[in-house]
Amino acid sequence: MGCDVFRHRMLYYLTAIGLVAHTCFWGLGLALISLPRFWRRWAWLFAPGFGFALQSAVVWAGVHTSVAGTEVYARWTELIPLTLLAVGIVQNKGPLMWRFGGLSIIAVFTGWFFLAPMTKSGSGLTTSSLGNCDQADYAAGARVFQEFSRDDRTGFLGLPEVTKVRSADYFFDFWVRLNHFTPSALIAHNAAVFGVPSYRLVSVSAVVVLLLNLPLVFFLGRIAVGLKGMWLLFFLAVYALSPLNAYAVYHGQLGQLYAAHGIGLLTCAIFGASRIVLRGPTVWSFMPMVGVAFWLLAGSYNFIIPVCLAPGGAWLLTQWRIPRQRRSIGLVLAMTSLALISCAAIFWGRFDGLVERFSLFHEYNFGWAMPLFSPEGLLGLLRDSSLNAWPWAIRIILSVATISLWLAGLWTLFLRQKPAAWASLALVVPVMVGWTMLARESRVRANASYDAYKLVAVFLPCLLAGLLAWLPTLRWKTFAVRAAAAFLMTVVLVFNLSRDEHFRRQMAVPPLRVTRNISELELLEKDDRFSSFNMLVDDYWSRLWANAFLLKRPQYFLTHSYEGRHDTPLRGEWNLSDSLLHSVPVRPEDFVQFNSRFFLARVAAPGLMQLDYGDGWYAEERSGPRRWRWCDGNGRIVATNPTEKPVRVRLRLLLQAFLSRDLTLKLNEQSLSNRSVDKSSVQVVEFESFYLPPGQSTLTLAGDYGVPGGGDDRKLAFALYGFEMRALGDN
Repeated sequence: MGCDVFRHRMLYYLTAIGLVAHTCFWGLGLALISLPRFWRRWAWLFAPGFGFALQSAVVWAGVHTSVAGTEVYARWTELIPLTLLAVGIVQNKGPLMWRFGGLSIIAVFTGWFFLAPMTKSGSGLTTSSLGNCDQADYAAGARVFQEFSRDDRTGFLGLPEVTKVRSADYFFDFWVRLNHFTPSALIAHNAAVFGVPSYRLVSVSAVVVLLLNLPLVFFLGRIAVGLKGMWLLFFLAVYALSPLNAYAVYHGQLGQLYAAHGIGLLTCAIFGASRIVLRGPTVWSFMPMVGVAFWLLAGSYNFIIPVCLAPGGAWLLTQWRIPRQRRSIGLVLAMTSLALISCAAIFWGRFDGLVERFSLFHEYNFGWAMPLFSPEGLLGLLRDSSLNAWPWAIRIILSVATISLWLAGLWTLFLRQKPAAWASLALVVPVMVGWTMLARESRVRANASYDAYKLVAVFLPCLLAGLLAWLPTLRWKTFAVRAAAAFLMTVVLVFNLSRDEHFRRQMAVPPLRVTRNISELELLEKDDRFSSFNMLVDDYWSRLWANAFLLKRPQYFLTHSYEGRHDTPLRGEWNLSDSLLHSVPVRPEDFVQFNSRFFLARVAAPGLMQLDYGDGWYAEERSGPRRWRWCDGNGRIVATNPTEKPVRVRLRLLLQAFLSRDLTLKLNEQSLSNRSVDKSSVQVVEFESFYLPPGQSTLTLAGDYGVPGGGDDRKLAFALYGFEMRALGDN
């Protein structure tokens, strides 16, 4: 047993190592070939971004053919990076820079730090979340790219009435044009290469993307504001351990993490091109790097493209004031424009869908309300894992300290190293102006705060590099000042670690996890008894995962469940549900208790009733696999008999009482029977059969209630763990 747990935990680390190595393998050769010659010695720092871009570009090409997914071609495409790597090694005569011990230590620690909580259950590699359900959406997209071709209209992929989003009629087209293509494409490709089900890779991929962002962030801090040595490592550690990144990783926000990489790559290229163009090397050597950055952004977060040049563009504006540099700035702008045009021409579907994506933003209020933090929040000085800021007194002190350090650093830089000062302003001011506009909009549209958070998150490498630009000025200060600064940065890091620990404790027992009960749903797709489904799964997380596991079957939704899963008339042959309320029809073959969580009932089965919660119930609660709902002393169940005659039924309940009292069962306010229910444990309570009249009826579970106290003022009578209404034959 202990060996099994150890093996299951090690799967997370081994998978992460494999994904890191695989991404670098895909990108290193391309980086060696296409980077400016004077940057090729740092090619491995850029390999992750080039790997993301090349891998996803291969999938992009694949989705425009009739080949049935990465399952067919992924392993053959491994010859592409192998060939590029061989060519790159032959062409590159100079040695690579490998001595980055501090960066490696931070990366290894960050990987362990964020992966360890995921392994705590010891139940094997799976996906979990602290609240966001994006992981299920990414997994569905990964299955689309892994198992289907563009013309495949099997099952859910052939239901435009359910999946149509703007011009994308079918689910496949929706993923290619409008949704987050790159995260799902990379999961699909990696899953096919490694032979791992795609649903297992989503959470670990979020950690891997964060790790692979670190080399680029390291280089950005160095080239943009001149961070070096210990101060560069402090900057990198603040980014790696930022609560903003912990939030993104543990909520599965893959698109955001890829976009941060794309913006970092683009900003590095613009800073590099503008600084070396006067020294001889041509600016056009940066064009492949800029093109890779634009493709990463177009594939992952295409709606960020209109503002992705905020730091780089602001930097070019600051340089425009110098007459002798205007020609070079013009060349950089021309190169960037041509790279963008070329990227749009090759990947037109991602750019063509941009207008539609913004129209969807206008129509739907995506996201949720997020706390609006002050400048100290950029350094991770937040109160909790919900990213709440501190009370105003502490908040003002921390904000003033953060801004004062930045302004003091700017003053020193303007006196001694003006380009770094202008770089700091360019990295910080444009993004914070955009954040301020969204923060003001949140007064009338609460979810604008979510957009503000996203803006900060994707530009976080740039913001931190600019905000910590005072660190390079310490080389002109006394030893005492440098020691005080090192102590201050250590305090910031320790504080970041303490906030991250809040996330880690929650992730060790996550509220949302792909358990065996959920992953087993893929077996239904292979069972010929079940031709189509009405997705009556109450739990949102489970419903989206059920959708991902059953793509080869038509599915219909009662409620709008995420983009591309619209509510329509329920045309499925079987109801798939996870409700505590079970209606069992007369014939045994019309009801399947699939596992302890899910059951199926044939829609046309004789004796099938519709059961819904009425008044008197509190929200569902959970402890591990067990679920229950408390009633307040009059818990009502609405039962609908769709036939024109009464149906004889029998009730079987799983209950626990808050107080040991009698339970009275009522039908349309008429008492049917009484039972004694004990508070000591969950018990089975059965009632004599009775007739349920045609149409809608109300069953009431009535009894005395108590109030728990201790801040809980609910009126609790009975906890319902299970409700089975079994239809009986005429005999």
